Amino acid sequence: MNAQNKMWLKVWSIATVIFALGCVTGAAVDGLYRTRMQDPPAPQPAAVSMRDTEAYFVTLQRELALDEGQSSAMREVLDKTREEYKAVCADVRPRYDVVREHARTQMRALLTSEQQPRFDSIVTAEDCRCPEQKK
Repeated sequence: MNAQNKMWLKVWSIATVIFALGCVTGAAVDGLYRTRMQDPPAPQPAAVSMRDTEAYFVTLQRELALDEGQSSAMREVLDKTREEYKAVCADVRPRYDVVREHARTQMRALLTSEQQPRFDSIVTAEDCRCPEQKK
């Protein structure tokens, strides 16, 4: 074998090794990507609000492994707090209603006579979705 043929053999050997290493690297990266996509991280549970007393209590009971005494006392605190929240809301509700009605009056004045009935139905539907509102 002459020198030129030996050189071409080395060039093709190096190119083949580089190609093979590229294939192996690509397969490894693809395998890692597919593995991560098959097992996505567990979603974080949505934070519960103290306003939803029962769900909040169940979350505390589960996450903190409360014993019977703690569970009973925790429920009492939550029930008392719910009643206190209701009292605060009852005190503030009239002020809230005045501000809301003032804003609605200003918005309604900006509308045409054709738009006003639709606006009224939208705000009435909004009133119906407000569970704390006691009219």
